[in-house]
Amino acid sequence: MGKWDGRSDARRQSVRAYLHRWAETTGAQLLVVDPEPDEGALAEAMAGHGVHVTWVGSTLDGLVEFGRTDPHAVLVTPAAPGIPADEFVGLIRRHGTPYVIAGAEDLNDLGAASSAALGSVGSLMLAGASAVVLRPYAAQNLWEVMSHGPRSVSEHARVEVGPIELDATAFTVRVNGERISDLPLKEFELLRALMLSSPGLVSDDDLGDALWGTHDRRPGGNSIAMHVTRLRSRLGDVAVVRRIRGRGYSLSVDGA
Repeated sequence: MGKWDGRSDARRQSVRAYLHRWAETTGAQLLVVDPEPDEGALAEAMAGHGVHVTWVGSTLDGLVEFGRTDPHAVLVTPAAPGIPADEFVGLIRRHGTPYVIAGAEDLNDLGAASSAALGSVGSLMLAGASAVVLRPYAAQNLWEVMSHGPRSVSEHARVEVGPIELDATAFTVRVNGERISDLPLKEFELLRALMLSSPGLVSDDDLGDALWGTHDRRPGGNSIAMHVTRLRSRLGDVAVVRRIRGRGYSLSVDGA
């Protein structure tokens, strides 16, 4: 039983690592400006939705990361130190069109301080925030709120190429609406990387990043070619995975 649990734990860790790599490189971006760190749990949960979380503790750091990440949404709490949170919201709204979410404590738990807290959240709304979420932040609530923003986030969880639909949230693949047998993790990663660039070419290095991350973690030999061969057999005539010698692979389907 212990040996089986060890394999299960290793697989879960591999899945989590993949989700984080995927969300960081191709996912939607969420900037959280909050002095109370909770980024680990939230980042892991949001990665399952295809959202990469950047968490900073002050509005000054928030300005830096806003320019660096160009986030789909910004979650800011009135208690964030630095420049006042409402000024921060006004500044980022003038330099782009981010979907701003105000982070608030549950007013029922604040007692006499609830009026002041409500006023602080109200100032963020006046400055340009469009929604409010309560702490501690729940990934599903944030995902639903972000889904109403001006920049689509749903495409980061699902990819479609012709009749193939891949859902990285549920780790499922459907062909012509019918779910196929679950792919092993590496083949799932490979298929997603190819679908994201279809019908373009994905280099061997980029595929290595998608499957194993850093160079020192990559196996030797023809590991990519082995996974491609297995993927081809699973897809059958649905898609063509081509090898361009010395460059990489591409996936194409008729009509896509």
